[in-house]
Amino acid sequence: MRHGTICALAALVLCQTSIPASAGNCLSRNEGFELISDTVHWAFSIRGGTDCLQGLRGRAMLINEVKIVEPPAAGTLTIAGPAFFYRAPPNGSSDRFKLEVAGENNRMRGTSVIVVDVSIR
Repeated sequence: MRHGTICALAALVLCQTSIPASAGNCLSRNEGFELISDTVHWAFSIRGGTDCLQGLRGRAMLINEVKIVEPPAAGTLTIAGPAFFYRAPPNGSSDRFKLEVAGENNRMRGTSVIVVDVSIR
């Protein structure tokens, strides 16, 4: 078997072992943050054992850093560039985590805090 075929098979296996809740957007409507020392509250619902990949960037926004301020109690959270990847536990009723985003919005530097409530069904 050639190297390209092995890589393609490995990618196919990886894609099938993870079931995302939504491709790049778990929130149907999220309160926008402005990077002006503001705090916003987001919430989404997800099935136990599934994943959520959510982008953070706005239209005229440049994100320099995303930090986990408060990790989730039950699920796992990873920062992936200007996005987060959340994996829900197999069972549970709710989870919460907090992020801090730093960057520029309309050429003004600042930070925002995003509090995310997760309902696990």
